[in-house]
Amino acid sequence: MKKNQMEILFVIGFVTGVILPNLLWKTELEANGLPGLYLLTRVSQGMPANPEYFLYVLKTRGAVYALCMLCGLSVFGVPVSVVAGIWMGFLMGAVLTVSLLEFGVEGMFLAGVLFFPQYVIYIPVSLGLYRRSFQLSLRCWKNQRLSFGERKEYGAFCAFAGALLAAGMALESYVNPILIEMVLNKLHFFTGS
Repeated sequence: MKKNQMEILFVIGFVTGVILPNLLWKTELEANGLPGLYLLTRVSQGMPANPEYFLYVLKTRGAVYALCMLCGLSVFGVPVSVVAGIWMGFLMGAVLTVSLLEFGVEGMFLAGVLFFPQYVIYIPVSLGLYRRSFQLSLRCWKNQRLSFGERKEYGAFCAFAGALLAAGMALESYVNPILIEMVLNKLHFFTGS
């Protein structure tokens, strides 16, 4: 996979995430009371900045990244990488769009805060991981054996990416809830004020 093709898949997912909620808003999303998606489920219940939340994030996000890392050594890396890249873009686009449709500009601002600061790490590291996993997996599709050096290099890459992603998960668990609480208090979401 060329250097920017994974980014193109991410953008395709993002654009789809922006367009689809706009098309379904009046017919499905608004009628069924599904306004905030990730936004409402994550924000309205509160998000404690504690070790339990970190373990939850580590389990949910870490499982996806670990799956992608492992699949990079098999033929499954190609579809997993493509789906993961598109899905990440789709979720971001959908959350931003639904938040804008439901709460206006303030909702879009809040949705943007949901992604900060962890997505500053998640986006480039994830796309790099998906790209590398895709490349190695493609060789498996072509029945090419990976040398010990290539596996070792991939293992080192995965360890480095895993450390960066763990740092992003720590930011999501300990810093992001504080930022969201500040924004919620400032914008008076869910308080009726």
